[in-house]
Amino acid sequence: MTVRSIHIDTAEAEAFFPAPDRIVHGNPHGETRNAYESPDGRKYFGKWSCGEGAWRVSYSEWEYCRILEGHVRLTGDDGSVAEAGPGGNLVIEPGFEGVWENLTPVRKLYVIDLGPPEGDAG
Repeated sequence: MTVRSIHIDTAEAEAFFPAPDRIVHGNPHGETRNAYESPDGRKYFGKWSCGEGAWRVSYSEWEYCRILEGHVRLTGDDGSVAEAGPGGNLVIEPGFEGVWENLTPVRKLYVIDLGPPEGDAG
């Protein structure tokens, strides 16, 4: 079994901004610091920050989020609503479609699992 110590703040920062055609309101932009990628490229861990705004999302992956600062609201196309603030947790399942809205600037930790490669039953 392998265990790693991960240092998020030294991970390379990549600019984040939703595609213009996905923005619902505001000018959300920020950065992603991906601190870990599994050897198979299917799992990730890092820190993400973004300013206020809302944009459409469509998840094919599984994601766990721990909100460090700020307040988010996810509104599904099915009418479901989930909110989280500092210390809050969200799990987003594959197939979620809707709007991600940062009600305030947000910082979160995330774990993403892309699942098995397409065509691999697992």
